[in-house]
Amino acid sequence: MGCVMARQCHLNTCPAGIATNDEKFMKKFKGEAENVSNYLEKITQELRSELSQMGYIHLQSIIGRTDLLKINNTYKRYLKGRGLNFDILLNKNAKKGLPLQSDMKVKYTDVRQKKTIDEEIIDEIRSDLLTHGHAVVYKNIQNTDRAIGTRISGEIAYLFGRNNFKGSIQCRLFGTAGQSFGAFLSKGIELRLKGIANDYVGKGMSSGLITIRMPEMIRRQDKDHTVIGNVALYGATGGEVFIAGRGGERFAVRNSGASGIVEGIGNHGCEYMTQGTIIILGQIGKNFGAGMTGGIAYVYSKNKRLENYINADFVNEVDLGIKDQNLVLRFIRNHIFHTDSSMGKRIVDNWDHELQFFRKLKPTALDIVDLDDIYNLHVADRINVMLNE
Repeated sequence: MGCVMARQCHLNTCPAGIATNDEKFMKKFKGEAENVSNYLEKITQELRSELSQMGYIHLQSIIGRTDLLKINNTYKRYLKGRGLNFDILLNKNAKKGLPLQSDMKVKYTDVRQKKTIDEEIIDEIRSDLLTHGHAVVYKNIQNTDRAIGTRISGEIAYLFGRNNFKGSIQCRLFGTAGQSFGAFLSKGIELRLKGIANDYVGKGMSSGLITIRMPEMIRRQDKDHTVIGNVALYGATGGEVFIAGRGGERFAVRNSGASGIVEGIGNHGCEYMTQGTIIILGQIGKNFGAGMTGGIAYVYSKNKRLENYINADFVNEVDLGIKDQNLVLRFIRNHIFHTDSSMGKRIVDNWDHELQFFRKLKPTALDIVDLDDIYNLHVADRINVMLNE
């Protein structure tokens, strides 16, 4: 069954009726929540029936029981012709299946028993949190450490509410971050990672700072590194990121306010972006800016024509004005300060020459927006609020 990507979720006109609240389009989508429930119920009923025919009650009773497995006679000749031997998997010499240590046939991990990185950090800085103090924490991390910074942000929100924390927590991290590094990060938190990160860096972040760079010895050997995964800054509403390396696909998708720098990205960059400032010091992939209705992107490109990569239905390529030049230069200087980026240094050291390679990608939607009308509406709303107080 074929599928076509319509790229109009933001218009509330999904032709399949999935990403829409319009009843006219919803009628085209035949699925109901009850269908999923019925499907899962049918699976459990069939499983119970199979178990009862075998003489067992619980699923745990047959896990690891390789003695219950046998090769279907229909396929024995086929497997022999292919030279396939499953004796090791069937483990005929073992009684009642594989010699697993656990009677439950399942070895449970310590994921729920061991404290997460965030919980360890909170224990270390509890007094600093409560007194709006300033703390610096050093931690080695690995890719099973997911959503680092999220629980700290939640703790701060629980204690002080939105943007009321006056201190600062700096986390200096070393290693490989799991998925959702810095997700939902809030004000007063800095995540400084020397290493690499998986998908969803800065997902939903509302404030704070994320910096990522490789160790110095690796940076010296090769300057072209992919240091983060896909879908960074998904749905972010604020904060800053500085990434000394390349990112994956869909960087800043649905970004609604975060700003930052990355040194190259894959396809679908800034997809459905509505606010924020993104600077790419390197290559971009295909379909850049699809569905982009707000925010600004600046791309540094020496050898490739951006018109072959941008989605012209949503973004225009224009020259940088004086304000744009000052903004980009300031961001790159911050990038160097936070990541010691060699690429950033080279550009700043030769700014008068390198400036010509920057292009501004502006959403076409901004050309039709009446800013005066929006301003007047804000003023009118504010007056109404003041009169009703």
